[in-house]
Amino acid sequence: MVPELRPRGIGEILDSAVALYRARFTKLTLVAAAVVVPVQFLSALVLLSAQPDHFTLNVTGTVTPQYDSNSVGIQIAAVVVVALVGVLSTALIVAVSTRVVADAYIGRSSGTRDSVRAVGPRVLAVVATSLLVLASEAIGFLFCLVGALFPLTLFAVAVPVLILEATGVSAAIGRSVKLTKPHAMHVLGLVATAQLLTAILNGALAEAVSLVLRSGGSTVAVVIGQSIASTIAGILTTPFVATAIVVLYFDLRIRDEAFDVQLLMQRNDARIAA
Repeated sequence: MVPELRPRGIGEILDSAVALYRARFTKLTLVAAAVVVPVQFLSALVLLSAQPDHFTLNVTGTVTPQYDSNSVGIQIAAVVVVALVGVLSTALIVAVSTRVVADAYIGRSSGTRDSVRAVGPRVLAVVATSLLVLASEAIGFLFCLVGALFPLTLFAVAVPVLILEATGVSAAIGRSVKLTKPHAMHVLGLVATAQLLTAILNGALAEAVSLVLRSGGSTVAVVIGQSIASTIAGILTTPFVATAIVVLYFDLRIRDEAFDVQLLMQRNDARIAA
């Protein structure tokens, strides 16, 4: 599937993301499941070993332990481990999904293994980029509650740049800023809307688990239930957010770099050569 190449509004980008997501649903969910299932298993072990009082499911689909006791050391360790594992797993899903969606967007056929193989050499760069973005958002949040919105907006397409343009970490972040800064409100609106949609699904799954366990389940039952909910949420929502971000990346390039013209010229050259 090749969407019509032109600048799009937020709603149109989401429509294109939905169409691409549906077209590559099997590939995207298989990639997500390959990462999410073992990660959630590891997270469940961490949460059980920490023995928290209860849990909450956040908007990204990961489980966060909540402590009512004075076990500050356990609290910090569990939260940090689960959060970092969640961030890194999400980054890997986004990276592979980027390759899958980009190939679909420009009409190039490729298998799931090809997409994974293409991302393989870039894994460390993806991890480093994700940690830098996370640190920037944390610093922005600490100094100003809305400060996290700046890195969330300016670094929105850093991972797609890293994968699709084969740049280094600093170059990918700089390139993301260059693409997003002139269209900051457009980017923020798209990212916020996509995250809101995933938050609604994650919240619904969390509430379903809460209803099942409301009669009073054991710690093990709560962990297992929340892990199942977050696994389902991660498999379904993370690739969709990645798809929306990739469509945003192409939209920004079409707006500022006439990427649509470049792509059409490449297709014409390939047709003539054939």
